[in-house]
Order: sequence, then structure tokens, then C-alpha cells
Amino acid sequence: MDLILASSSPRRKRILTELGYNFKCISPDIDESNIDNLKPINYVLNVSENKSSYIWNRNKESCVLAGDTIVDFNNEIIGKPSSQSEAFKIIKKLSNQTHSVISGLSLFLDGEAINIFDKTDVTFKKLSEPVIENYIESFDVLDKAGAYNIEDAENILIKHIDGCYNNIVGFPLKKFEMSKIKKILDNL
Repeated sequence: MDLILASSSPRRKRILTELGYNFKCISPDIDESNIDNLKPINYVLNVSENKSSYIWNRNKESCVLAGDTIVDFNNEIIGKPSSQSEAFKIIKKLSNQTHSVISGLSLFLDGEAINIFDKTDVTFKKLSEPVIENYIESFDVLDKAGAYNIEDAENILIKHIDGCYNNIVGFPLKKFEMSKIKKILDNL
């Protein structure tokens, strides 16, 4: 049975490759709007499961893994910014504050989903407007939840991380290592 990663995330691809899995990538085209006003964890799991089921329904002979990542700031879901000005507003809002990064994984196999998630708290430094502007101009912020990539931002924006680093990257590795999802993938 083939493994499909339902994602275009280079970070998820890298982590799965480093874990030794062989897979192909197919990006799902789904609506990620929160029309049901789901709470952050439920939203992440819903989007992740929708991505995996979308691809599985077109590749039923395969096992499909999908993920989603958001920033939860005081119960407000912060996804990917649509512009650099929106990215600036997001990072300014997170400045000198703690937020949670929630990543979910969904494995779809034989018409059923298995879901896991993790939550990591991230505290930003107190950031000046020039630091924020320089960060936005220096890095691609438009395809990142919360308008930042931890690998680029760690030394610039981040004061403290409490939890799984790879969860911030977009792959809840600590939860994955102990999950039924890993057991299934290891036996493919």
C-alpha cells in the first residue's frame, strides 16, 4: 500500500523523509474556512481530516496522511496572512505575548480517520515595528500560520518555547512517535 502525503509543505515532507518513509505528495484543494465556528483544536483536526479524506477518496488503494497548523491566540484562530500588511498586524499582535501553535495529523485508511494533535506555547519578544518590517521583508511569511516560520524566526522573534519544536514546524513529532498512526505507517 502506498503512502500519500496530502500536503505541499516542504517542512512536513522533510520530516517524513527524515523519519524514513517513502511517499508521494498530492496537495488537496479544500475549503479551509471555519464556517462552523469550531474551537482551535477542533478546527485543526477538522481541516486535517478533510484534507486526508479528500485525497483518499481519489486514491482509495492508498494510505493518506495530512496535517494542518494554526496559531491560537486567546481562542482566536490565526492562519496564513493574505498580505504583508496583514502579516505585520499579526506579528505586532503577537509581540510580547504568548500564543499556542496547534498542529494536527490525520491518517485516512480504509474509509476511516485516525487523528492526533499537539499544542506548543510560544512567547514572542517585545518587537519594534522596524524589526517586524525587516522580518516580513526578509522571509516568506504568506504561507505560514501566524506569519512566521519557526526556523527563520527563532533568533529574531522568539523569547521562549514550551513544548515540541517540530509541532511549531507543522508536524507534532512527539505525539506522532507514540501514536497509532506511526504503528500503521511502520507496517506499510
